[in-house]
Amino acid sequence: MFTGIIERIGKVKSLSSSKLEVHVGHGFDVKLGDSVCVSGVCLTASNINGETIFFDVSHESLNVTSLKKLSSNDIVNLERAMPANGRFGGHFVTGHVDSVGTVRKAGVDMHVEFDAKYAKFLVDKGSVCINGVSLTVNEVKGNVFRLTLIPYTLKETNLLDLKVGDTVNIEFDVLAKYVSNMLHNESTTKESKTSLTEDKLRSYGYVK
Repeated sequence: MFTGIIERIGKVKSLSSSKLEVHVGHGFDVKLGDSVCVSGVCLTASNINGETIFFDVSHESLNVTSLKKLSSNDIVNLERAMPANGRFGGHFVTGHVDSVGTVRKAGVDMHVEFDAKYAKFLVDKGSVCINGVSLTVNEVKGNVFRLTLIPYTLKETNLLDLKVGDTVNIEFDVLAKYVSNMLHNESTTKESKTSLTEDKLRSYGYVK
């Protein structure tokens, strides 16, 4: 579990079909097997060489996230998994990317276009995770949501480097997803209990 509060930025050294190599700098305490959120994607540290960490990258991760577009010297956001006794400054972030969005306006007032099927997970003043960064949704209009980035966020993350047309990793609020799923299941259960049709009666043997 992560919080969306970025600890530092790293620099990509290389990316293959199964490995991502990132220079993380001095003092980033990660051990083999640890989970690290890399620009919104939860990855496992498979090797460590000095200030460089090698992460296993699955085919699925490359397919459904923007990691596949990384090149050498690109900047990535880094956050280690939250310790049980740590402070919780952002919101619940799993590192499991739901969708890739497109930047329609960059800078302090950022607009991100997303797949409209996820609109039910967004609400004004709610939370969303962009490239691993916990942010507040200011406004949702159709399939575009608006964010306001403070100077600290721009300085300490790779969001400052984003340009119009760039893709970003989006993780919607996991609590909203759980609530939506529970409501859907409850609605489906009620419907199955109350919807009495001729076909259902026939299946029960009441109608010939």
